[in-house]
Amino acid sequence: MRTLLSLAIAATVALSSSIIHAEEKEKIELLLDRSPAPGNAIGYVNVPALHKLMKDAGFSPAAASSVKEVWLLADLDLGNLRPKWEAGYAIVNKPVDAKKLADHLGGYVDEVVNREVVHAPNQTYFLPGTDHPDRLGILRPTDRSLLAGWLTPVIDVKYTPFLTAQAKQPEAYLSFMLAVDMANVLSPVPLKTRLEGLESLKSNSPESIAKILASVEGFSIIVGRRSLNECIVKFEFSQSPSALKLIAPELLAEILRRNGTDAPEVKQWKVSVDGNALSLQGPITQASLSSLMGIFSLQSQAERAAGRANLTEQTEEQRMAYESKYYFDQVNNIIEHTRDHKSQTAGAMAKWSDQRARQIDELGTLNVDPDMIQYGTNVSELLRGNALTVRKTNIKAGQVKASQSLDTGYYNDGYGYYNTNSVTDYQRVTSAIAQGNAYGNYREALNQIDKLTAAIRRDMTQKYQVQF
Repeated sequence: MRTLLSLAIAATVALSSSIIHAEEKEKIELLLDRSPAPGNAIGYVNVPALHKLMKDAGFSPAAASSVKEVWLLADLDLGNLRPKWEAGYAIVNKPVDAKKLADHLGGYVDEVVNREVVHAPNQTYFLPGTDHPDRLGILRPTDRSLLAGWLTPVIDVKYTPFLTAQAKQPEAYLSFMLAVDMANVLSPVPLKTRLEGLESLKSNSPESIAKILASVEGFSIIVGRRSLNECIVKFEFSQSPSALKLIAPELLAEILRRNGTDAPEVKQWKVSVDGNALSLQGPITQASLSSLMGIFSLQSQAERAAGRANLTEQTEEQRMAYESKYYFDQVNNIIEHTRDHKSQTAGAMAKWSDQRARQIDELGTLNVDPDMIQYGTNVSELLRGNALTVRKTNIKAGQVKASQSLDTGYYNDGYGYYNTNSVTDYQRVTSAIAQGNAYGNYREALNQIDKLTAAIRRDMTQKYQVQF
C-alpha cells in the first residue's frame, strides 16, 4: 500500500520493423514488447494536458515545456520507492542532435549496437531519434549491457496479466497514468502486525483484512484530461475485496499517513467494487501528484536534454549564465512545490521536505556558477534539516506520550488516586505541541530560503546581466 505514492513509468526504443509496423498499438504496450529487463512499473504523462489541469486547478503555473509526452518502464524498488533502472521515451518539440547534446551536457557520443547514443555525466543515456526524429530515448543508470539489451532484446519478458492489461490503456484521454505490479509482494503475516492499531480497522479483524490486502495483484492511478477531479485509483486482487468497500478511503489514508505520505483527499473518494477489483475515484491534489511523478526522473531528464540540445553556439560566460539560470529556475520550482504542499501531519511534512531536498541534490551542476551551486546546497540543507528536526520532535513526542500512557492519575493526601484528564487528553496536547513546533521550524526554513533566493537573484542578475 505504501507504494501508492510511489510508482514508475515505462518506455522503450521503437527501432525494429515489427514495432514501426505496429503503430496501432499504444505506446506503453510497444515498450513491453522491447523490455531491456523485467520491470514492475509502467506509466505515461501528457505534459501539456497535465500543465493545463494544474493551471485550471489554481496551482503554481508550470514552466514552458520542451516535452510533449513521456512514457516509461521501470524496475521499482518497493522498499524505498526508487527505480533500480528506468527506460523510456519522450516526444520533444524539436529533434535532438547527439553531438550538440553531448557538448552541452559535458558528455560524449558513443555507439552501441550500431546506434548513436549520448552518455551524460549524471548516469543517463540519451538516444536521439532516427526513424522518429521527435522521439528521445532515455535510460538510467548508464548500464551499457542493459542499453544493448534494450536496443536488441535478447530476453522475452513474460509480464503478468495485470501489467499487460494496463499497458493497453489508450492514451487519448489520459494526462497521467501509473501502474505497479504487486503480485506476491505482500505477506499477510507481517502485514497483520502493521495493521494493528489502525483507527479505520477498529471494527474489523486485522488478520482478515491483511489476507485480502496481501492478495493484491497490482494497482493503477489514472488522471483524465478534463480536471484533477478525474483521478481513479484501482486495486486488483486475487480474491473479493468487498470487505474493504466501507473502510477503503479511511484505511488507505491512514496507511499512507502512517508511512509519512499524506493524501487527505483520499478520505473523500467514492468507492466501488467490481468482482476482484476495488476502485476509488475523486480529486487528486498537486502535492500527491508531484509525489508520484517525483519518483522517476525521465521527464526532468528529457526537459533538460531538449532545452540544451538546440542552443546556439555560446561563449563560456554565456553558457554559464544559461546553465546557472536554468539551475536557479529548477530550484525555485522545487521550492514552490514545497510551499504549496499542505501536510496534515508532521511526519508527512518531514518526508515531503526530504524528497524535495533529494530533488535539488540530483540537479545537474555542470557549467553552473559555483555561488549558484552553493545556493542550491544551502536550500537542500535547510529542507533536509527541517525534516530531521521534525523527526526528532516526533520521536520526543512519542516518548512523552509513552510516559503519559503509564500515568493514570495522582494521589491526593492519602485520600485516593485522581486524574481529572484522560490519557488521550494529555497525548492530544503533546501531539498539538509537536505539530506546532514542526510547522514553526518549517516556516522558519522557508523564510531563510526566501532570503537566500533574493540575495542570489540579485547577485547573479548583476554578474551576468540576465534577469534571474
